[in-house]
Amino acid sequence: MPKHQIETLQKLAQKPFAIFAVLLIVGITAYGLHIYWMGFYWDDWPWIWFANVMGPQGMLQIDVEHRPISGVVLFIGSLLAGENPVLWQVYNLGWRILGSCALAWTLAQIWPTNNAHQTNSRGLINKNNSLKSTFYSSPVIWVSLLFLVYPGFEQQFVAVNNSRHIFPLMTFFLSLGLMVKAVQTRKGFWIYTASALWLSLVTMFTTEYYYGLEFIRPVILWLLIRRDEKRFWPGVMAAFKDWLPYVIPLAAVFGWRFAISQSVNYQITIFNEVSATPGSGFLLRLWGMLSDLLASGFGAWGTIFKLPDPTLFGPRTQLYYWGIVSAASLGILLYLIFAHRADENPTWRQEALILGAAALIVAPLPFWVTGLDPKLSFPADRLLLPMILGSSLLVAALIDLIFRRDTVKVLILALMIGLVVGQHNQNAIAYRRDWKYQIAFFQQLTTRIPDLMPNTAILSNELPNNRSTDNSLTAPLNWTYRPDFAGGELPLNMLYIDLRFGDDEPVLEGSKYFTSTYRFYPFHGTPEQSVVIYHRPPACLRVMDNDRDHYYPMLPDFVKDTLSYSDSTRILTEPNPNVRLPAMLAQPQPENWCYYFELADLARQREDWPRVVELGDIAFTLDDSPNHASERIPFIEGYAHIGRWGRAEELTFEALMINQFMGPMLCETWERIEAETETSTERDALLKKINTQLNCSLY
Repeated sequence: MPKHQIETLQKLAQKPFAIFAVLLIVGITAYGLHIYWMGFYWDDWPWIWFANVMGPQGMLQIDVEHRPISGVVLFIGSLLAGENPVLWQVYNLGWRILGSCALAWTLAQIWPTNNAHQTNSRGLINKNNSLKSTFYSSPVIWVSLLFLVYPGFEQQFVAVNNSRHIFPLMTFFLSLGLMVKAVQTRKGFWIYTASALWLSLVTMFTTEYYYGLEFIRPVILWLLIRRDEKRFWPGVMAAFKDWLPYVIPLAAVFGWRFAISQSVNYQITIFNEVSATPGSGFLLRLWGMLSDLLASGFGAWGTIFKLPDPTLFGPRTQLYYWGIVSAASLGILLYLIFAHRADENPTWRQEALILGAAALIVAPLPFWVTGLDPKLSFPADRLLLPMILGSSLLVAALIDLIFRRDTVKVLILALMIGLVVGQHNQNAIAYRRDWKYQIAFFQQLTTRIPDLMPNTAILSNELPNNRSTDNSLTAPLNWTYRPDFAGGELPLNMLYIDLRFGDDEPVLEGSKYFTSTYRFYPFHGTPEQSVVIYHRPPACLRVMDNDRDHYYPMLPDFVKDTLSYSDSTRILTEPNPNVRLPAMLAQPQPENWCYYFELADLARQREDWPRVVELGDIAFTLDDSPNHASERIPFIEGYAHIGRWGRAEELTFEALMINQFMGPMLCETWERIEAETETSTERDALLKKINTQLNCSLY
């Protein structure tokens, strides 16, 4: 490449706007390539349903007691995105990128190029030095990029709920940057300080996630002052003096949050935990804290070497992954090469190590005092958000400290970012599959259950969609079956049996979950007003019945123990035109095996045997097949009831051949058939044959 072109690219890469453009591109590459196929997950569901019931202003009521501004963030998102999951993804991604840009701007205030000669002993910029903050120094570029793609936080796509936790990153970093400008220039000190204080309050009233990070302010101030004031205690005292304007509102917010802690979510529990077992309790908590710091600070970066699992990702997806990794790594490498300057001050890494360690240690304080532990797994990884800053600072500084050659540094950084971008795309594919599952689940549910009586609880095994719980899915359940719900008692509730009642002899009687409140709406039901369902894909969704499914092969004991509570009469079997899937779930339903099975099982419940047979004649000619041997049973009954004994016999032994544990369930099925059909020579001969070959006398 000609020298003049290289110089042009260097000048372009070192422009102030370049880092913002790179952050935008990297953010879109990491998080934006799959958002068209994303949906709602976890706490997205209740929030978006409340907005549907109460209007966008309903968002303002969410967590208003202890997060008074979080509802405002959701309200603005509701006005802009409505009930469109794609627009919510854009909204949330916008805050993530803006937060990273705000961090880059703040870092440029702390580490401007040649900063060693810019400040005097009070941290003020020397009048004889007119250098401005620049956006192309190593700490600015490295830390902001690492911050943007931090691999430990994998909930970027839980867009509605996390928008209120990601938005404050921007306000917090802007607050830090304004604080630095206030003490560095002193001109307009109180304007900058007042603006920084206001943004700090906005952050703290939006979420308590960043309370701990407020304690890095004196560390930053001390780092600025110590550049010329080498004496420790004078520097500390000067930093504390500059921090004083922030201490009073911080103490006031802490006092307010402590005062209301017993009446809102996330009560302060650390004192009770430690006092209950003073010795071991303290040591266990200390060990847990250390584990949290190591996992979030460094362990998270180890996950980037987890390559796509061939059992989960096919050749095309793996090729896509490596293409993304290669493109991102190469792009970042070129940018880092052109943006690099030979005259950078190396002292930044020592300051970054100090600031990074401090940030990592204080960040999880709000969670530790409330008994929460940040983890590298869903859903606890949301608690890693405040720890990203410390981790990014430490990793960037250690790369600069350990490796001497600049070429090696940028190669390692580029490869790391490329691998993280690839990991986030893997994660995005997993979220897409999760959304696809949710759509299929509700399609099968509404096909099998046209309507439900009010005050019904759906009891289910824990479904395989990892990013939504029973609490989450209660919202779309009511949205589907009661689309015109406008308030009052919650019509329906969804409860995971193993999660709510235990997986070892679950106890339903007297459980609080049948008389609970879903944020604003009380639910009043009883265990006897329940319908039990079971879903283990690829098998079809099943409505379970104690008289029919007690011998279901390999049925988990906790589901079997609740079958006696399943009342299928609570299912209203006639179509209700008012029951409809919400727009985001209303995708074309494939007419596959499970579609016909659900229709046939519903017709079986209505004892519409000709309809069962009609559906069976279609289903068994599809380029699809039963996913569980027991899915033949409604058709066995249907064919038997209309006298097609040969077909009923064929399906019976086919089911037994596929699953040798089907014998008891098949025997129970033929016992019902015998009781419900008229005697005939062909029927009686077949019954005798089945009873003999299946050893039905044993059951």
